[in-house]
Formats: sequence, structure tokens, C-alpha cells
Amino acid sequence: MKLKIYSNQSNEIIHSTIITNEILNQHDINVKSEDFTELFETEILNDILINNNLESSDTYYELI
Repeated sequence: MKLKIYSNQSNEIIHSTIITNEILNQHDINVKSEDFTELFETEILNDILINNNLESSDTYYELI
């Protein structure tokens, strides 16, 4: 899967990364789980935002 994070102000991509099965497994997240979105946002997306000094209120994301 590819994660793209966009700026709310410009709608431009400000960060992009590949989310591998290895990353999902490290966080014990199953793509087919009904809790996938919540787990993804709290476990992986939040870490990416913090590590890149991005504010969640200033961004939105797309997971392809």
C-alpha cells in the first residue's frame, strides 16, 4: 500500500511512503480487520506524523 499525506492548505503531497506487510505485522495490524482504519491511524500514521513534525489537523491522507 502507498500512503500519501497532503497539506490541507495547498492540497499538495507533503509525505509519501510505502506501507509494507512487514510494517503492518510489526504493529500487529491485519488489513482485513474491521478495526484496520483505527489501528492504522493510531499506530502507524500517528508515528509518521510525529517523526516528520506534521500536525494531523493540517493534513489529510490517502491510502492506496
